Amino acid sequence: MIHYACDRCKRVIDPEGDVRYVVRLEVQAMMGSEEMDDSDDQDQLLEIHEILERIEDDESEVVGDDVYQRRRYDLCTSCHRKFIQNPVGQKAAIQLGFSQN
Repeated sequence: MIHYACDRCKRVIDPEGDVRYVVRLEVQAMMGSEEMDDSDDQDQLLEIHEILERIEDDESEVVGDDVYQRRRYDLCTSCHRKFIQNPVGQKAAIQLGFSQN
C-alpha cells in the first residue's frame, strides 16, 4: 500500500478517506525580456522536452538546477487552502487603520 504525507505539514494523508492535492512545479530559466505568445511557449517547451530526453544520466551537467527544475508536492486539504491563498509565499501587507478625522 502506498503511503502519502503532506509535504508541507507532514500530516499522513489517507488515500481512501482524505483528499490529496498534487502540486507540480516547473521552473525554467528564461533569457531576454521580450513578450512571448502561446506558440513561442509551445516551441520552447518542445525544445526543453527534447533536451531532457537526450539526457540519460541524472548526473549530467548539460541541464543544471539553475536552468530547469521539475518538482511534485502532495498537500493535505488544509495546506492546499493555504497554498491557493498565497502560492508564492508573499508576506501579507500590513493594513493600517486610519481614523476618519
